[in-house]
Amino acid sequence: MATSTYDVIIVGAGLAGLVCADHLAHSGKSVAVIYEHEAQHTASGYAQGGIAAAWYPHDSIQAHSHDTEAAGAGLCVPDVVQFFCERGPRFLDYLIQLSVPFITNQTGYALTQEGAHSCPRIFHVNDHTGASIMDTIQRRLQKYPNITWIQDKVIGLQQSRQTGRMGGVSTMHHTIWSPAVVLATGGFSHCFTKSTNPSSWGAYGLALAAASGAALGDLEFIQFHPTVYCLDGFPPLLLSESLRGEGAFLVNQTNDRFMQRYHPLGDLAPRDVVARAIANEEGVRLDITPLRPHFSERFPTIWNGLKARGVWNEWRIPVSPVAHYTMGGIVARPNGVTTVPGLFAIGESAVTGYHGANRLASNSLLEAGVMGYELAHYLHQIPPLESITEYNPIRVSPLHPKDDRWFRLWMDRVMGVLRSKSDLTEGIRALSGHGQAQHSIFQLGVLIMRSALNRCESRGGHYRLDMPQQQAQAYHSLVTREGGIHHVPNWNDALAGFDSPLGNLHPKRG
Repeated sequence: MATSTYDVIIVGAGLAGLVCADHLAHSGKSVAVIYEHEAQHTASGYAQGGIAAAWYPHDSIQAHSHDTEAAGAGLCVPDVVQFFCERGPRFLDYLIQLSVPFITNQTGYALTQEGAHSCPRIFHVNDHTGASIMDTIQRRLQKYPNITWIQDKVIGLQQSRQTGRMGGVSTMHHTIWSPAVVLATGGFSHCFTKSTNPSSWGAYGLALAAASGAALGDLEFIQFHPTVYCLDGFPPLLLSESLRGEGAFLVNQTNDRFMQRYHPLGDLAPRDVVARAIANEEGVRLDITPLRPHFSERFPTIWNGLKARGVWNEWRIPVSPVAHYTMGGIVARPNGVTTVPGLFAIGESAVTGYHGANRLASNSLLEAGVMGYELAHYLHQIPPLESITEYNPIRVSPLHPKDDRWFRLWMDRVMGVLRSKSDLTEGIRALSGHGQAQHSIFQLGVLIMRSALNRCESRGGHYRLDMPQQQAQAYHSLVTREGGIHHVPNWNDALAGFDSPLGNLHPKRG
């Protein structure tokens, strides 16, 4: 098996990983970027809507922060929200300098509005923003001779027996050493039978992190995008929230515009509210008639997707909620530092407290880019790698295709938009009794279900039919290496008992 050594290993080739690689390579570090599937098939590349940032005088950092916290259902960490929203304009300026072709009009950037935003603040490239950003950054990174691209499957991490420090990864064909291992593997929404994301190893990345001792958190909060068109024989087609931001609206089988009955913001309510409303109605369709005159030009990705499915001339599209984004993940600071020395997590694979219980639309690409930048600067001073004889492989068993299908069906049944104690209990029993329950994706599934069972309330992306009320006291769910799930008021308190280099987990205001 081939071996090699780099200053930094980045597992994953989405926006968070590539922004981090760009800034590291620019500073002279040697970087290995490991990806399993084609580099263009990432959740970042699939993003239609855009990136939120307070750019113009009609907006403000405070307004963006307020909207983020309101959508987060009381579980956002205010200092973290302020941190990301303050850095939004700087990250947009970085993308503009890279020549990402954001749409403009006579007065400047043509910002659009999405659900739960109080004003237009979404930078976009029609409905293929993520793909345009990723294409731009991928071209930029080709100029760096100190970035090595490795298309391979990660099967394990290398962890020191003496100190617990991470020191490398194992792939199917390589052992790659580094004092800094970055997990930018995305979220775990692909654990469901249907997802708006491409096939990813997000769940595998989280399972590896958990096996190495990293703390996980808030795994019960899963965002289902409310407006997805599903047709047998085709992958789910996401119908961007920008459609509703620019005039489209939801109707049920009696043509009732029902959303006003569920939330004052109507069709632009937070995603968790819209998803539950659709699950509660019959025959829901998205009426895009108001956008008809310019639909194919403004939303070419969606237009072509509808044409491929034979419904391009339909103006009321059947929609249903589909797994889209996971708010929980590996507990990390906004600069990616986790509870395991030498192991870092950025983007959707991390939970920082930015999104709370429900992510505000178009905040995901912002978080990914800011975390990639912050981690790259944190890693300017990298400690030397210890002797490799001190390291042991940490591995998680892969799933047989039949087991994988069985697992996803259980996730559909137990962890969907609407949950209950009886279903969660049954799901935990089924997965725990499986032969591969230890050190596998099944174990992660058990932790996700147990997190949902232990949260005896409904909040954001977690709704219990048997406990529909939201508790007055907000708390996070902390998952420890031993599988214990604890309720903690904030991540700083949660990590106080860990032997960790974190110090204060989150940045101060200012």
